[in-house]
Amino acid sequence: MRKVFVAAFVIVGLVLTMAGCATTGGKSAEKSIQSTLANWKAAVEKKDVDGILVFYSDKFSSDRGDGKAGLKEFLDNAKQQGYLDGAKIDLSKTTIKIEKDKATATPIGLSGSRGSMTLEMGLQQEAGKVWRIIKTDTF
Repeated sequence: MRKVFVAAFVIVGLVLTMAGCATTGGKSAEKSIQSTLANWKAAVEKKDVDGILVFYSDKFSSDRGDGKAGLKEFLDNAKQQGYLDGAKIDLSKTTIKIEKDKATATPIGLSGSRGSMTLEMGLQQEAGKVWRIIKTDTF
């Protein structure tokens, strides 16, 4: 009887440990995404186009159908025309929904000297457990 009790206790302990790891993994993924967004925000607010692009996947596709090369051209033009002047990103209301290796972050407020918009970002976990932006939509 004692062996059954010890075996049951060990099994329950393993299950609880595994559940804790799954929960921690979720929190870890959320923190990693929050870090990605915070660093992306800093690059946008510094008008650092190359720094911004670091956070985008090579698989990126915009709501206009552009890839990462198109995004670079768009950002270079936006910077040259002053659209990034005074750019501010508001992540205070952003919620993150994670489903396996993909996530959605919304709403993300973007404002600057030429107006404002709200973004929704899709992210994907890539090699090295790095989260990168794979799509953006405006609404």
